Amino acid sequence: MRHSDESEIVGFYKGRDSNRKPKLKIDISDYTLTNLPTGLGDTMILTDLPRAGAQAGRSVSVFHNSASFPIVMRYNPFYRGDVHPFWVSACSICQEYDLGNGHFIQRLRRAYGFTPELRPRPCLEVPVKERQPGGVILHLEPGSWVEWQRKNIHPRAREIYPTTFRALQRFIFYRRDLVFAEIGARRSGLLGVLDLTGLALETTIHRMAGYEYFLGITSGPLHIAAALGLKIVNIVNFPSATEICLPVLKDVGMIEAEWLYPDSVVLHQDDSGNFVKKLDFRTLQQAFDGELYPYFSDRYLHLINETTVS
Repeated sequence: MRHSDESEIVGFYKGRDSNRKPKLKIDISDYTLTNLPTGLGDTMILTDLPRAGAQAGRSVSVFHNSASFPIVMRYNPFYRGDVHPFWVSACSICQEYDLGNGHFIQRLRRAYGFTPELRPRPCLEVPVKERQPGGVILHLEPGSWVEWQRKNIHPRAREIYPTTFRALQRFIFYRRDLVFAEIGARRSGLLGVLDLTGLALETTIHRMAGYEYFLGITSGPLHIAAALGLKIVNIVNFPSATEICLPVLKDVGMIEAEWLYPDSVVLHQDDSGNFVKKLDFRTLQQAFDGELYPYFSDRYLHLINETTVS
């Protein structure tokens, strides 16, 4: 099995024009970071900043008017609850200003004057007695924001196709070494899967913490999985697989780039590219066997500091 060479990732971004945005010229270090969208994922990306502040000996204010905010902050030992007079929206500054490359969380760290960690992750600290060996959390339900995406980005955004469903079912039946459990509001109908749907968010977080893998769409629970250190296999159908290369070494305006965790395996429902393969029974096998880029590895994460990309 040939692993991707670092020069291939650098080469992917070399020569591509950066998305032209102005620099953030004001000091927002004393601003409360919030977000305009109120989804679980939009809340989760705020949770790292208090930890970043604590690492640097600073206090940083975050707040969100979402139902999930007080729940997830129960698991954030760095959160202090301070609210300052001036607020700034995470999504707005990432869309409107040049905050550098990498994941949303890494860009927010730069906006507040912190050095990004190479492995970006939200902050949840949940006590775990032991993980279920080979335990796989499934989440296949899109959030409410998907309606806008289906009107403006992809007509089937974050929909699990019938072909994907069949591949997942075959994979579940075949991989007797893995234990599958599904979370969300409702069951998908997959057989051979423990039903953990319909649980309260707090209970869901605790149950997820005992598993090893996350398999599902880009969603709030995916960000919980990243915070808990689960190995992620992310199912997408936009943008094209040929446009996706992690880590994101340059802000080229690729939609969703800032949401994809750079140590996750991405499988695409529509097409295949150099770094992202089309989802089928075989590529699901390869993903869980560590045979698809980036192989659940930290090996490529340092490339966000690469200076020869521009």
